[in-house]
Amino acid sequence: MTRYIPKDKLKEIRSLSAIDYLKNYHPDLLIRNGRTDYIHVDHDSLHFSNGKWYWWSKRKGGTSAIDYLVTVEGYTFMDACETIMDAMKIAMPVITHERPKKAKPFVLPPKDETNDDVIHYLCDERMIDKEIVNYFVAKGQIYQSKYYKNAVFVGFNGNKPAYAFKRSINSPMKQDHAGSNKAFSFSFTTIQSDELHVFEGAIDMLSYMTLLKINDIPFYSHNCLSLSGATAGIVAKEEADVPIALWSYLKRNDHIKKIILHLDNDDTGKRATQSIISILDETYKCVDEHPTYFKDINEKLVFAKMDQQRKEKC
Repeated sequence: MTRYIPKDKLKEIRSLSAIDYLKNYHPDLLIRNGRTDYIHVDHDSLHFSNGKWYWWSKRKGGTSAIDYLVTVEGYTFMDACETIMDAMKIAMPVITHERPKKAKPFVLPPKDETNDDVIHYLCDERMIDKEIVNYFVAKGQIYQSKYYKNAVFVGFNGNKPAYAFKRSINSPMKQDHAGSNKAFSFSFTTIQSDELHVFEGAIDMLSYMTLLKINDIPFYSHNCLSLSGATAGIVAKEEADVPIALWSYLKRNDHIKKIILHLDNDDTGKRATQSIISILDETYKCVDEHPTYFKDINEKLVFAKMDQQRKEKC
C-alpha cells in the first residue's frame, strides 16, 4: 500500500527543527552544554546549536527533525515523517527555534578616502608585514573606516561581504559590525594545504603570517581563520564549544584534515582550546600551539621583530 502525506502536513513536518523535536518528544537525549549548545546523550560528537545540528565524527549535519531522524537514527524519509506526525497527534510541539527571517542586505561601514592610519597602526605599531597588509587591502578584506578611523577586517560569503570586525587604532574598542554573520569571519583559504591555523583575532592571524615570512615560508601557504574573540564566550558557555566561525569554515572546506590552534596563552585561551579539541579530535588531527612565552601571537611577533632589528644593528 502506497503511503501518502498531504502537502500541507508535509510542509508542517519539514518546518520542525531537530532541536525542537528532541526537546518536545525526547528531552532525555539532550545534555545542555551552554546557553544555546546541546550534546546528544548517545553521540558526544553530535551537537545542536542555534537551531542547527552537526555530527562531527561523521561530518554530517542539518536543521530539520527529518534530517536528524534519517541521518542519525537511520529512518527512511517516509518513516521519519510518520514518526513526527504520530508525535504531533499526541501533542503539538512547543517551538523554541524559529526559522530565521529574511535578513536585510549586509552593509559594510563606510570607507575612508585612504587607509594610511590603519596601515601605520598594523605595520608600525603591531609590526605586521606591509606586503601582507597590502595583500588583504587589495582583496577588500582590510580597510580604514570613514568614521573613527577604525581598522575593519572583512569576511566574505563567496564574493559578497558578510562579516566585518571593527577595531579602534586609538582605544581598546573592538566589536562586530551590525548585521555581521560570524559564520564568515576574517580568513584566508588555500586548497594547496589541508591544515587550518586558528587564531583569537585578525591581528594574531596576520602576525602569524608575518612570522612565516620571516622564516622564509610563503605567508599564503596555510589556511588561516580568525575566531573574532569567540574564546571568552566558549569558556563562559555563551557560545558553542566549536564556535560558528570554525564550524562553518570546516563545513565549507572539506579538504581540511588538521587543525592547529594558536589561541592566547591565558586561562581563557587554554580552556577554549581544550573545549574545541575535545569535540574535533575524533574527526581532525588537532594540535595546541598556543604561544608558550608570550601572551599572544602578536606579542611573539613584536619580540621577534625587535630581536631581528637588534641583530641588524650589531
